Amino acid sequence: MLRNYIKIAFRNIQKRKLHSILNISGLALGIASFIIISLYILNELRYDRYHEKADRIYRIGEISDFGGVGENSASLPFPVAFTLKGEYPDLIEEIVRIFNFQTPRSLVEYEEKRFIEKGFFFADSTFFKVFTYEFIKGNAETALDESYSVVITESTAQKYFGAEDPYGKVLKFESSFPLKVTGVIKDIPAQSHFHFDFIASMTSVYKIYGGKLPSTWVWNPCWTYFVLQENATPKQVEEKFPEFVNKFFYDAEKDNITLHLQLLTDIHLNSLIDYEIESNNNIVYIYILGGIGIFLLIIAIINFINLSTATYASRAKEIGMKKVVGAYRAQLIVQFIGESIILTLIALVIGLIIVEITLPFFNSFTHKDIGLDVLLHTTNILALVAMVLGISLLSGLYPAIYLSKVSPIASLKDNIGAHNRSGLARKILVVAQFTISIGLIICTLIIFKQINYLKKADLGFNKENIIVVPVGRTSIVKKYKVFRDELLKHTSVISVSAMDDIFGSGHNTHEFRPDGFPDNEWQFYPALVVQYDFVKTFGIKLVAGRDYNELNKTDPIKGILINEAMVKHLGWESNEAAIGKRFRSLEGDEKVIGVINNFHATSLHRSSGPFVINMKEAPGSIAWFLNYIALKIVDGSEKEVIEVLEKQWVEFAGNRPFEYFFLENELKRLYKDEENLALVALVFTIMSIFIAGLGLYGLT
Repeated sequence: MLRNYIKIAFRNIQKRKLHSILNISGLALGIASFIIISLYILNELRYDRYHEKADRIYRIGEISDFGGVGENSASLPFPVAFTLKGEYPDLIEEIVRIFNFQTPRSLVEYEEKRFIEKGFFFADSTFFKVFTYEFIKGNAETALDESYSVVITESTAQKYFGAEDPYGKVLKFESSFPLKVTGVIKDIPAQSHFHFDFIASMTSVYKIYGGKLPSTWVWNPCWTYFVLQENATPKQVEEKFPEFVNKFFYDAEKDNITLHLQLLTDIHLNSLIDYEIESNNNIVYIYILGGIGIFLLIIAIINFINLSTATYASRAKEIGMKKVVGAYRAQLIVQFIGESIILTLIALVIGLIIVEITLPFFNSFTHKDIGLDVLLHTTNILALVAMVLGISLLSGLYPAIYLSKVSPIASLKDNIGAHNRSGLARKILVVAQFTISIGLIICTLIIFKQINYLKKADLGFNKENIIVVPVGRTSIVKKYKVFRDELLKHTSVISVSAMDDIFGSGHNTHEFRPDGFPDNEWQFYPALVVQYDFVKTFGIKLVAGRDYNELNKTDPIKGILINEAMVKHLGWESNEAAIGKRFRSLEGDEKVIGVINNFHATSLHRSSGPFVINMKEAPGSIAWFLNYIALKIVDGSEKEVIEVLEKQWVEFAGNRPFEYFFLENELKRLYKDEENLALVALVFTIMSIFIAGLGLYGLT
């Protein structure tokens, strides 16, 4: 009997070739689209789950709120970690700090090889007791116990040592101290919220800070993770935070500080806070893509149901003859559902082939490495089986039940159409199908409108024709003025300045005491530490007062710039009234010399707010905060200026590798997730329209 049903199914496919091609191809495209989106979502949901203790690893964040201004930081001060472990050993099993000097670029050397590395971190010896990585060489328990030791990844070992055994070899960090390779691990899985190539022992940092780590509870450069004791709960830890802050943080800020926990596996999709190690995705985008995938599958299923019911009604004589020769109603139902299962299985196979072909292209623009092997997991196989059965029942059950109850006489007279109400149902389904397609078009247009806004929004400063050169830890820092003056000799260079972070991408917070606040109450405000001509280089508008003047030697010590939002935040009467107001910093008794327009110091994901532009005078402070040089250049002179830059670099920085980037390109990277979402939404919206069109053509 089963064999007979299969024969009939394939005969019907052969008999109605065009209908079968339309029906199967539409469903196959819908299934393929749904599977691709599902694979992407599964990939995103699996971030950081490869760690053995992933369900017990938490990161501690710090919220500082000073009258509505402050930060929600992913990092903490140095002393927090082991002070916390010492206070609550019954709640915390292991704890670790990760640190990179707040400079994501480090010079690493081995013999004649020199590279600027962005994945260099220092960590406590407990790092591999908290996180799980596969060791190729070395011992996870002891790899970071010694000072001046480093663990590297497999690809890094190949990069520096080739076929040599890297174990025991010595790398040089920033031309200052050696680091012995005490371990080699497999490359970090792509599904990690942070990636690294080097993890050096935290005790190696002692030398830089005079034999001990910084003891301040204000500066917060350490990403801090801990493993929760098996018998403890995260709520128990968070309940201890208020008393911990009150006991150890400074009196001037303890009322403004709140600590909170983030589960490791939640960070990638649910953490949009300041100072992340790497940028994360957004769970909202996953919901949007998931919705697109479901709607696409619904459109494909509606197609399949409509075309199936339309053809079943044309098989009136077949149904009548089977009833005349004694076919039972249950047998007809089984036959129709069986045919639907066969068609759905064919569509699934074709859909999987489409996925295999298109997945590399999907991976290339989403920057993923997704494979079909994920579908071999038992849960996913069961999900595919359930999908096939669900589609088959939806498309085969209604016509099977309806047609199987029609009398043989009506069937033989081909009189089913007079009693068939499936036409109305098909019309409703077609309307629903195109309603969903139109909805997807509207959503895609909204997404593209948002992307267009992000690209063209007024940031409050100029980002075009600006080259940024990372100079932190180079000899250029001490010779900055000479280096700047050499660059300004070239007519294509309009102006040159410097800052401690990439303007428009990031910033730090600093302590200030504005007029009206007690001398013992520091306020922490977002700020950039800059050099002369910063306002000119970035085209920032002065709305009151003046800019820093290099001829006025007291400006770096006595002067400070604030934006209009800061004036409003402090309740001062006007921008003009703010000029001359006291605005103390750690450098001394400074005053407001100028008020500038509001600008976006970070991405447009966050609103602009109060901001401070400050300068430093002490050589030590300048060396610490001078990380990037920015050049405003004449449009079209990029090649010429880069040649000049490279020549000056060799003269001032020796054999350190030269690197640069255009600010406009760097800022575009802040919105790559939105651009990926827009592109994916566009592709699958076009797919939904195509599938709906196939169905409509088939029906006509």
